[in-house]
Amino acid sequence: MSISITKTKPAHEDRFETKGVTIAFTAPTPLTPGLAWRCADHPDPEFFHPVDDAGLAAAQAFCADCPVRALCLDLGHARDEYGVWGGVLLEGGKPLAAVKKPGRPKKVA
Repeated sequence: MSISITKTKPAHEDRFETKGVTIAFTAPTPLTPGLAWRCADHPDPEFFHPVDDAGLAAAQAFCADCPVRALCLDLGHARDEYGVWGGVLLEGGKPLAAVKKPGRPKKVA
């Protein structure tokens, strides 16, 4: 008679195998003294997730003179982020030229 023992992971270990946790370890936010993240104290986080071209222009203007703009954009790419990162609109870490319009695209004749 043989006994088969399967080893399962405890529930608390499964939560460390998610994409978000993996990305947090591979592309952590630098907390170096002297780095001034302009957006850190912004009162509305939805500001960086624009729904129209005017909102995108406002977010890009806000990011225009940020001292860590390049670092922010690099983090957005590395983490496959969504929204405005470093003045660039990202979707899954890929740059978009404009905000996507809601609804189905028009049929091309």
